[in-house]
Amino acid sequence: MSEWGHPRHVALTGHGSEALDGLASVLADTDGFETAAVGQSDLLDRLNGGEFDAVVVGDRPPEQDAVAVLDEIRAAGVTLPVLAVGTAVDADRVEAALVAGVSDYVRWQSDDSGAELAGRLRALLRQPCRDGTTQAARWDAVLGSLAHDAKNPLNVVTGRLELLDVEATHSEAMNRSIARVEAMLDELSTVATVSGPVGATETVSLGDVANEVWGRLDALDATLTVVADGTLTVDPDRLDVVLERLFENAVLHGGDDVSVTVGATDEGFYVADDGPGIPEDDREQVFEQGYGTVRSGEGYGLFVVARAAAAHGWTVDVGESESGGARFDVAVR
Repeated sequence: MSEWGHPRHVALTGHGSEALDGLASVLADTDGFETAAVGQSDLLDRLNGGEFDAVVVGDRPPEQDAVAVLDEIRAAGVTLPVLAVGTAVDADRVEAALVAGVSDYVRWQSDDSGAELAGRLRALLRQPCRDGTTQAARWDAVLGSLAHDAKNPLNVVTGRLELLDVEATHSEAMNRSIARVEAMLDELSTVATVSGPVGATETVSLGDVANEVWGRLDALDATLTVVADGTLTVDPDRLDVVLERLFENAVLHGGDDVSVTVGATDEGFYVADDGPGIPEDDREQVFEQGYGTVRSGEGYGLFVVARAAAAHGWTVDVGESESGGARFDVAVR
């Protein structure tokens, strides 16, 4: 009998080579698991059907690339543990696959490797927090639900406040406080989303993305200049968030007529402005949660930038622009 009271269902894909021909039978004979071989063309449909608890992907690049399969699975919104199995792979390949987000990696030597594979699968299923994607998805769902549910009583307070005969000064202060709580709840959901593992990457134009993000801002008197375009291979959503928050930070501190410059660098890209800049003593603190020199935004803008960048393996440094404003350099790995 399985320790879970019922067998866990595992999808096997890309394992049908001579080197991995024992994988299916060994895992099928292990107590607590039921396996099914799934072709890659059918994989996403089967996973979205909810019949599996985990995926085991054979890794034999370039013929069968577990990282590419992982990207497809995550792009489809599937957060099941994905464990890669490879033969004759070196440490660099294992590291690259783990960095890319596979839940775990097993080097298949012989049928004896089945016990290790089963053990790692059991660990992933027993403690999903070991899998960053699964953990992030759960936190995203929990925090998103919390933020949504918390707004209902706030709406009640707002509605009742409108019925009370309260002096304008007090009414305005209470409404501002309610709006601040709602804004922080929104930021809570955003932080949970951007802190998760990176999704599928694409090669995008820095200038195109920057102009698209800038066009969504409510800053008609501010200007954006792309001085040096370039291409980046990134998660587009993560890049979008980083640029959006850096632009908002420039407008927030530099005023409605601030001038913002974006350019590619050898390491990645930078965003600079001609605003008041950031004092040198404050530069190590600006990415901390809740740090801020003005009330608007509650100090979460640059914290979101830091979390999104860290999840992508990027680094962000802050300094002074040529005009004396702030400059943020993002090193993209």
